[in-house]
Amino acid sequence: MPDLMKITERRVGDIIVLRLAGRLELDAGDTVLRDYVNRLVEEGCAKLLLDLTDVSRMDSAGIGMLVGKYLTAKKRGGTIKLLHLTDRTSRLLNITKLASVFEIFAEEEPALRSFG
Repeated sequence: MPDLMKITERRVGDIIVLRLAGRLELDAGDTVLRDYVNRLVEEGCAKLLLDLTDVSRMDSAGIGMLVGKYLTAKKRGGTIKLLHLTDRTSRLLNITKLASVFEIFAEEEPALRSFG
């Protein structure tokens, strides 16, 4: 079984910054991310910034989970924004046209300010 994704949480005001580390793919990180985001949204935390610096791989299951959790947060009046995409992740989001769905940032400060 592949290594599970590790998630480190940090709060900045009412924004939750989640630093993901590992593989965001089927049976490795997709369910870890799902459960983590579901718990936060249930607690009323729906402004999420996902730092993808340490995501080593992403497959269609990982992309699907990102979209699904984006919709979960939206339904609760929040959003998910992405930070520090790797070249590979950026390419995947562009190929799938999802780069136009997510707000994507290279630096944390502008990302945090964008939540208003």
